[in-house]
Amino acid sequence: MSALIKICGMNNAEMIKTAISNKVDYLGFVFYEKSPRNLTVDEAKVLTNLVPTNIKKVAVLVDPDDNFLEQIKKLFDFFQLHGSETNQRIKAVKSKFNNKIIKAVKIKTKEDLEQINKFKDADDLLIDTPAMERSETFDFNLLKGVDISSYFLAGGINIKNVDQALKHSRKLDLSSGLEIKPGMKDAKKIIEFMNKVKNNA
Repeated sequence: MSALIKICGMNNAEMIKTAISNKVDYLGFVFYEKSPRNLTVDEAKVLTNLVPTNIKKVAVLVDPDDNFLEQIKKLFDFFQLHGSETNQRIKAVKSKFNNKIIKAVKIKTKEDLEQINKFKDADDLLIDTPAMERSETFDFNLLKGVDISSYFLAGGINIKNVDQALKHSRKLDLSSGLEIKPGMKDAKKIIEFMNKVKNNA
């Protein structure tokens, strides 16, 4: 399987066009007020309109309520949940909305990996550090002997550590690793990263 790449924190039309032309598979849009990548619903409407249907659009959320999900549901293919959402909550969201769910599982110790089994109703999982917006590189040693190949892997992934990340999963999620400062993606970094991954798949 060739690598599937998701770039999150998209907040700029030029960077979205760069990602699209370099064959990204998923684009993520953040709704989290503490984030330098945070968007309003109106901003998201404009930006998601630039994305062709062959690229999956993902709303990155933290404990969203149904009223907010109702406002954005038609803009996105996936809701990516980073809060304290339980499997029961995931089930409820799926029954009410037509969007697929990616549940972020925050890993700090080997024991944390047991959480993977808690979210049976999620369509996919994102294995991540607990840092969220503070950009922390994932400790790949925690994944020894654990098969996460069917899930997304995140946590400070960039062009320098991508080869190591791909040994664990062919589905990678990037954000800060493609930025020149928090919240500002860099076209050169996107192009170099996508060239490396897609040309060496």
